[in-house]
Amino acid sequence: MSNARAIAWDQDGVDHVADHEELTQFLHKKPGAGDIITARYKGANVRLKVLERQGEDTSVAEVLGLSAEDETRVNEHEGLRKGETVLVADRDRAFIRYSN
Repeated sequence: MSNARAIAWDQDGVDHVADHEELTQFLHKKPGAGDIITARYKGANVRLKVLERQGEDTSVAEVLGLSAEDETRVNEHEGLRKGETVLVADRDRAFIRYSN
């Protein structure tokens, strides 16, 4: 999917899958189409629906919603918009929230 935008996802202070790999390896699987994943972007929690996989370690996903401290901006946060298609590397996402 060529129109997916690369995002600089938050890294500091975020609970990523990679942080717990050795403890919870059995819980991890690669997300697939239809799975709901989360990531952090400029302090906001972002819910995403995986549309497809790009290679072994990246999801192409649609932004479903954003939760930020300023709830008046739930559809947009610092240039990231609900409905936008983005790339999410497995190392940048949090755990899979819902799986098909």
